[in-house]
Amino acid sequence: MASPTRQFAPIDFKSRFPALDGIRALAILMVFALHYGGGTHGGAFLQLVNQIRLRGWMGVDLFFTLSGFLITGILFDTRADSHYFKRFFARRSVRIFPIFYLVFTVFLILTPILHYQWKGGHLLFLLYFGNLAMVANPSLENINSATHPAFSAHLFHFWSLCVEEQFYLIWPLVVWLVKERINLIRIATLLSVIALVLRIGMVQVVPSTHLESWMAHQLPFRMDSLLLGAILALVLRGANADQWQRSCKWCFLIAAAAFTALSIAMPSLNAPWLNTIGFSLLAVASAGLIGVTLRRESQAFRLFNLKPLRILGKYSYGFYVYHVLWASAWWALEASLITRFHSSILANAICDVLSFTVSFLVAKISYDLFEVRFLRFKKNFEYDSELREHRTNFAEELKV
Repeated sequence: MASPTRQFAPIDFKSRFPALDGIRALAILMVFALHYGGGTHGGAFLQLVNQIRLRGWMGVDLFFTLSGFLITGILFDTRADSHYFKRFFARRSVRIFPIFYLVFTVFLILTPILHYQWKGGHLLFLLYFGNLAMVANPSLENINSATHPAFSAHLFHFWSLCVEEQFYLIWPLVVWLVKERINLIRIATLLSVIALVLRIGMVQVVPSTHLESWMAHQLPFRMDSLLLGAILALVLRGANADQWQRSCKWCFLIAAAAFTALSIAMPSLNAPWLNTIGFSLLAVASAGLIGVTLRRESQAFRLFNLKPLRILGKYSYGFYVYHVLWASAWWALEASLITRFHSSILANAICDVLSFTVSFLVAKISYDLFEVRFLRFKKNFEYDSELREHRTNFAEELKV
């Protein structure tokens, strides 16, 4: 007789869910496929693969929802901490800032060699406002090399880092001021609806060719992706956590099915539905997938807890930052291989494997040799509950 499924207990920020690294892996694989999976042509199968690949941008939405889930959990659980803001921002800084600013330092060092053409607007990336700067000047997504065009630097993917950092600046204050879990859920839900309404308005007034920079890359229009993760974190901290966790499967299936059906019916990547209700469906589906993965007895947990996925997920932040910085060089290599082998499929496959391997190795080396040096500083910013736990453990050890 099969044992009954265990009750899903309310979670806190100390809960560990290793399969979430597998979710990160899925997200980064989707983004990587978007940037490097093109260049192949052929029959119906390759066309289907290409249509799926072109929607790899959804990996960023999955990252957003996961960030909203984890960050809101930390903020809510530590809202009474004696140094709430200081500890939160310090811990976020040692995780996010080191490689972000390392990238710009490397570009600066390489400028005399590659003759990078800097613009004043690039300075806004240092303040995490690059996504706003690119609205006024789309050319800021690159730092062009005057002498080695293939080694021009690409910053277009940094828009998502800007959006997340802007969210981190605002949401902690909201959580600290509101405090009540139910009220926070209501506020997050209202803001998510407002994001949808704003997108509907933008679709009416902004040409589809400009929607990506004007809307898709800006926090007010994309905040529901983060806030659906926040809502998930909050409902799983209540008395009905088990019921809410079980409903995540249906949230994922229904939202994913609706998104797929609309994608088949109206496949254009600039379709009005995609830029409006489409983002909302992705946020719900992402939250549902994350919620399903939290239960250890689930098939989703078994899948995303696979060691290769967890390993890739561990290094996913660095992978995301590094993988497309010098994409022009990989694209130039691909063009050269097409001429050599007379096969776009073979050339694309070789470049994809090489760029993925190099990106992973760079991310791993960066984490193991550089980032961990900063992550150790988190011990200097432990929350009150962690300090009390350590003192209790130490006292118990003395008794023994």
